[in-house]
Amino acid sequence: MDAIDALMTRRSYSRGSLLQPAPNRAELAQILQTAMTVPDHGNLKPWRFVVIQGQGMKDLEGLLRSIYDGKVENEEYFQRFIEEIINTPMMICVYSSINQDTRVSVLDQQLAGAAACEHILLAAHAMGFGGIWHSQETDDALRQMLQMGEEDQVLGVISLGTPKRTSLAKRKSFVDYTFEWNQEDGLQPWK
Repeated sequence: MDAIDALMTRRSYSRGSLLQPAPNRAELAQILQTAMTVPDHGNLKPWRFVVIQGQGMKDLEGLLRSIYDGKVENEEYFQRFIEEIINTPMMICVYSSINQDTRVSVLDQQLAGAAACEHILLAAHAMGFGGIWHSQETDDALRQMLQMGEEDQVLGVISLGTPKRTSLAKRKSFVDYTFEWNQEDGLQPWK
């Protein structure tokens, strides 16, 4: 698959539609290496990847149950959420590891980490896998589990696996979201 095809055909798959196999170790190494090529002001690599699969998924179930025990309003929804999580072939938690001793802004560092998330999804798609990127609150239990620093924030939890079935997502045109600007005409819709 060439780069433009990968960009134009990538789509998100629900965790429940992702099956084994997940990327093997060599494939995962290649996927993660692509994330190291993102635009990164200052070349700081202000992100960390935590891969969870196999026994780690079972361990995650216990941790989630202990964290949220008695704190959820809808127990049925929570049970479905847990089942979906533990049946996901692989998860990669990407969090920002902010360097405070640089002139590079926190926002630039977080955006570089977000770009790393997108590269993971694109590389996985190009290799025939599917995935989805979820956001996640950074609570104290998660911070402790991942040995995150005080300033670190989860940028995304990416679920990967083989999609049950593939299909092309309907895409909107960029035209409605794009403008041109010049001093004489100001901001004008793209034509």
